[in-house]
Amino acid sequence: MESTAIYRKPKKWIAAVLGLLIPPAGMLYVARPRWAAAYFALALIIPLGNMFVLRDRELAGNAIALLVAIVCAIHAYRLAGDSRVIRRPWYSRWYGLIGIGAAFAALAFGVRAFLFEPFRFPSESMAPSIEARAHLIVKKWGYGNYGTYGIHLMRTGMSSELQRGDIIVFEYPEDTALSFAKRVIGLPRDRISYYNKRLKINDEEVPIRRIDDYVHRDRTTPSLQYLERLGDREYAIRIEPEAPAGVPIVRAFPFKEYCAYTAEGLSCRVPDGHYFVLGDNRDSSSDSRTWGFVSARNIIGKVQYILQ
Repeated sequence: MESTAIYRKPKKWIAAVLGLLIPPAGMLYVARPRWAAAYFALALIIPLGNMFVLRDRELAGNAIALLVAIVCAIHAYRLAGDSRVIRRPWYSRWYGLIGIGAAFAALAFGVRAFLFEPFRFPSESMAPSIEARAHLIVKKWGYGNYGTYGIHLMRTGMSSELQRGDIIVFEYPEDTALSFAKRVIGLPRDRISYYNKRLKINDEEVPIRRIDDYVHRDRTTPSLQYLERLGDREYAIRIEPEAPAGVPIVRAFPFKEYCAYTAEGLSCRVPDGHYFVLGDNRDSSSDSRTWGFVSARNIIGKVQYILQ
């Protein structure tokens, strides 16, 4: 004779708590897999809506997520009371819920650690290409630095090549707990010079052409804006005419002897296994001009998508 525990109905308070904290789990607990799938889809749609539609209106997105959780808690509570399930399936039992939760958590962790990871860009150092608070989707596979949430799993050699003009996310050389995003300008062994705000690579001047001024949201004076071209890549950069041409603050960094500084700018030879990076907001960016080269081992990945 089978245990009567198999036929025990779900508890209302557990269903409500699970529905509030983890809506899909609340629906699985009351043996409603289709509703669980629906709430899981909502759990994916809401953060995507935050990035694509709501953007800077995070409070609105959080309010929607809270409303969905409250609705699910009430829904799960009522289904638990009206449950007509004779035999609760395995996924509504405690071990099933834990197993499914662990599997999804491991899948999400693996995707973020090895394949793609979202980042939030905090500053204007890459404007106009990346505005402050934009979301970045970074491709990690092939760049040898795997981990997420501050947990490093493994480091291997890079199997994907970087090109001039790529935007990369990397561990800040002076504090590897911080992640920066900049544009790759110099590859290993390149000669980079930046004098009087004109960029040269291997003694060839990088072509630029003037476009409409950059209009700021929070100030009336616009910035000069140019299209800079590296190979087949063209992107906008910002220049402030009144800013000094030289680098105001230069820190000590490995291979600093590879660089020469003057009042008009600098020139550097990029060492093996390193990259020279610049921000597109040239006069308001802390980058390789100030703190040196980015080591290949510190590169987290290449920016694939920018969600402004």
